[in-house]
Amino acid sequence: MSDKGRVFKAHFTIIDNVHHCHLQEHFTTARRETESLQHFILRLLGFCLFAYRHDLVLCESKTKPQLDIFASTLYDDYELVIEVFNDNIDELTKIRNQSRVLYVITTTPLDAELARWLALHSSVEVIVVQSEAVAELERVLSRSMHWDVCVDSDEIAITANDTFIRSPITIHWP
Repeated sequence: MSDKGRVFKAHFTIIDNVHHCHLQEHFTTARRETESLQHFILRLLGFCLFAYRHDLVLCESKTKPQLDIFASTLYDDYELVIEVFNDNIDELTKIRNQSRVLYVITTTPLDAELARWLALHSSVEVIVVQSEAVAELERVLSRSMHWDVCVDSDEIAITANDTFIRSPITIHWP
């Protein structure tokens, strides 16, 4: 039985100026049992940044392996994985070995251990979002999320519940 306090209805209007597309995404999602709000928000932001790929899967708690966001090939290989950094370098290494492209999403300031790991793994990309923006999204989070999202090459802007939130992002676009 699911915990209703972790279930959310998402209604996202996403304008992606990088990939020149306008998307309407409507889905039900849930916070995992042990998932923090920050992790959940970063997972949703990662989905918004790559929503132009219609093959993305936003993983739920029952999915194994427990990845955050992924796209598979016809042969069930992980073509793209977007993973929220959760202080577990060993887990990132395992995911990196299973995927063709790995994006790690995190907040400012960049964790020192993650920075060292990224320096050793040049094939991994990092997405950095301002921690203040994530905290503001946590503050306005509601069970029915109506987000208007604008993705630019160096910034993401979200209007949620009459609150405008903007964050510079660091990302190397595919």
